[in-house]
Amino acid sequence: MFYIASKLLAFLIQPIIWIFILLIIALVFKSNRRKILIISICTFYFFSNSFIADEFTRLWEVKRFVPSLKYDVGIVLGGISDYDKITKAHNFNKNADRLMDAEQLYHKGIIEKIMLSGGNGQLFNDGYIESEAMREHLLSNKIPITDIIIENNSRNTIENAINSAEILKEKYKEGSFLLITSANHMRRAQLCFNKANLKTTAFPTDCTTSYRSTAYEYILFPRAEALERWEDLIHEWTGYIVYKMKF
Repeated sequence: MFYIASKLLAFLIQPIIWIFILLIIALVFKSNRRKILIISICTFYFFSNSFIADEFTRLWEVKRFVPSLKYDVGIVLGGISDYDKITKAHNFNKNADRLMDAEQLYHKGIIEKIMLSGGNGQLFNDGYIESEAMREHLLSNKIPITDIIIENNSRNTIENAINSAEILKEKYKEGSFLLITSANHMRRAQLCFNKANLKTTAFPTDCTTSYRSTAYEYILFPRAEALERWEDLIHEWTGYIVYKMKF
């Protein structure tokens, strides 16, 4: 029930849905239409401004660092790909740096093993197992199967943590673990792993750039990508609060 409710909540917390609802309200309540339209325009401008979106994202993200120690296992969280049944292709999304960075860390000798955590996160399971797809990618890039650990049952971050911790505590009782996920997802991920009683070191990926653009179109004009960044950010805030309260 919690899983279904979380999927519904993820839909309702999108800023673009709020703007859409405001426009519907403007159509229904004619007497207050002007006020509602003004609110709609202001809401749209705020959430479609890339400068504002990036500033809030930077405040939330965990800062990247260069590891100086070696770790037994790098834990890569899913949410980076899906499967096209027609073309028979695995399509990576904007979070693919999680897997790419894990490859580099492995080849540099910073992590000895790569753990891939992720089953099928869709509300209606279509049979696609993400961790197994990620394993195929690593195998094609010359990483031996003996250095890959699979956790293929989790559907969300808390299950990533619980299931991964169960496997790793059995295999590496005194192990050191590097948690590899997107910078804006790291706070929620570490909260979950802490609740699963597995100590990890955060290695955030796909961070927002540390420099700030001064281009006028970036600072002033609405941009669709800003809406997407806010969607991700609000999703993380909500998930963090829910997980902190529930688990």
